[in-house]
Amino acid sequence: MAAPLEKQVLGLLHTGLDKKAVLARLATGKNRDELLAILNDLPTEQRRRQHIWINWMLLIFLFAVTSRKIYQVTILLMAAVSVNRFSPLMLLNLVVPAINFYILREIVLFHRQGYLFLAVVSMLALLRPENRVLPDLYLYPAMALLAVVLMLRLFPAREKLA
Repeated sequence: MAAPLEKQVLGLLHTGLDKKAVLARLATGKNRDELLAILNDLPTEQRRRQHIWINWMLLIFLFAVTSRKIYQVTILLMAAVSVNRFSPLMLLNLVVPAINFYILREIVLFHRQGYLFLAVVSMLALLRPENRVLPDLYLYPAMALLAVVLMLRLFPAREKLA
């Protein structure tokens, strides 16, 4: 759940105010650092609208990869149970989908951190042999590329508040 300050920032950004105007309106001595962190983690409404379709494509790719991983883990666990070889350590295979759901949430909310995580995690996923087969061999680099492009377009370095 978003903090009250983040809700205020989102409301003002949705009205079309730029980040400097939001900073000037909401900044106090106590909340300035938190406000700067929130503003640097969220895009402006105009940039959000411009890149919504690329964001949706990225979400679809990530959801497809996550769904496939959950399916594979389910098959593995069912096979292990059927031959009485189940171990609680096998549930560690659900860590990857859990991380992917967190990243999905961050990307749906257009948080900068989600794009950063996805770019890194997508490239690290190619280190595992099971991710180097089709279609994953193309999906992971595509997701990393889209995440980097969106991060650079939604959060240009010249607009970072300090």
